[in-house]
Amino acid sequence: MRKTMLDYVAQTPQVLEENLARSAQLTAPLVRLLTRGKYRLLRIVASGSSCNAAWCARPLLRRLLGLEVLVTPPHTFAYYEHELPSDELTLVVSQSGYSTNALAALDAIRAAGSPAVGITGDVNSDMRRHSDLLVDYGAGEESVGYVTKGVSSLVFFFQLLALEGGLALGRVSPELEDSLRAGLAASIAANRRCAQAAPAFLAEYYMDLTSMGPVFLCGSGACYGAALEGALKLCETVQVPAFAYESEEYLHGPELQLTPGHTVFFLDSGDETSPRTQALWRATCQVTRRAYLLTCGPAPEGDSRVLGPFGALPQELAPLAFLPLFQILAYQVTEDMHLWHKHPLCRVLEGTVTGKSENYVHKEVL
Repeated sequence: MRKTMLDYVAQTPQVLEENLARSAQLTAPLVRLLTRGKYRLLRIVASGSSCNAAWCARPLLRRLLGLEVLVTPPHTFAYYEHELPSDELTLVVSQSGYSTNALAALDAIRAAGSPAVGITGDVNSDMRRHSDLLVDYGAGEESVGYVTKGVSSLVFFFQLLALEGGLALGRVSPELEDSLRAGLAASIAANRRCAQAAPAFLAEYYMDLTSMGPVFLCGSGACYGAALEGALKLCETVQVPAFAYESEEYLHGPELQLTPGHTVFFLDSGDETSPRTQALWRATCQVTRRAYLLTCGPAPEGDSRVLGPFGALPQELAPLAFLPLFQILAYQVTEDMHLWHKHPLCRVLEGTVTGKSENYVHKEVL
């Protein structure tokens, strides 16, 4: 029986638990790189869901590794930002291993005389021929085109890299390690709880969620990355205009577009910014009934538009608690409304230009 996005959402917690148990082995090749040089910068070169995963993990990487972490699209890197100073460690990510922009970025690194380091979910992909070191981030197989398990596993891989790299660099104490591992385990449990809660939430607001117009997703810190991924999932499946904003930036222009037809999701990690996030949500509820709050912190009672709490987490680990809602929403609305087929001219576009190398086998959803 052909698997769907829902199958891979369901598989995700077990994969993350297995990867947490083997975190040192999984991240070892990159940890060795981190400890060999005196780096000041870590640059993650990625696009699409891989880029969003990097934004989700960036706060924890910055704190535990003590490095500035840059997230750069491959096209920008290959043509405009590849100076490659000696104190920068550059990692190129492609979940499929066939993204042409990622391959071009690896080629640019090689052309500059530096080692090309790739991260992928398929070590037998075309990325193998363009990389000097290719690392499997531990997602396993995902046979549908709109990744769910893949992006969640990539977020978790970067978080594990932060932990194991911080340990190797002497920046993570045994006490902090215990706390972090407990937090990572709690984020897996939150991911599972969100996936379990999502179907009932979708059923309750089915009329509104199957008639979405423009969608805004707002989050701060690591949750901004989750907002980016949620927006991408909705626009590529449900085919609605979906935009991610840092929570406070939402109030500096985007909110002026609001009408009762807008849908707005606020992602609240439960940290010190929680009161402001919830205030923005309550204010937005005055304009549109389609305003929803996802939270890991204390939740306002008596309003079913609040999904959570999913359990107290450090804000750096909160994204995994929220991603399943958007993954399940994207699949179910697209399935129920028969939206897998795109406009016929999209096929013309994809026949003219492509983002995948010639050996890529298209993962049909239908």
